[in-house]
Amino acid sequence: MRQNGKPSQQVLNSWKEISSYLNRGVRTVQRWEHQFGLPVRHLGKGKRGPVYAFVTELNFWIATSGVLTIKPQPISVERQPGNPVEESRRLMSNMHSLAQNLANATLQQRQQAELLQRRILEMRERMKQISP
Repeated sequence: MRQNGKPSQQVLNSWKEISSYLNRGVRTVQRWEHQFGLPVRHLGKGKRGPVYAFVTELNFWIATSGVLTIKPQPISVERQPGNPVEESRRLMSNMHSLAQNLANATLQQRQQAELLQRRILEMRERMKQISP
């Protein structure tokens, strides 16, 4: 759905919805907010105030925080390379690495764009001072 030409984002409107999306308990998700900076927004003040989170921000946080990483398990007799389950785990691990790399590159590009914007504004100010 679009509003004012911008695509609308999916919003999770409670601790319960956020924890369900992350497949964890409410207390775990609240702890992650305090310890690891889970992107949750508060409406009002106090511990019982309503919260919400954007799914896109949660996905970005998952990809960059390292909290929900897939830990490699040792190969047993049943888990031989080439096994569909093993292949799926390997692909998931690769996908996680790629998502982290993409998120880091996005952050770097955003920082570089902000720096460039500041430099452009500084140059414009200098040009105004030089012009008669």
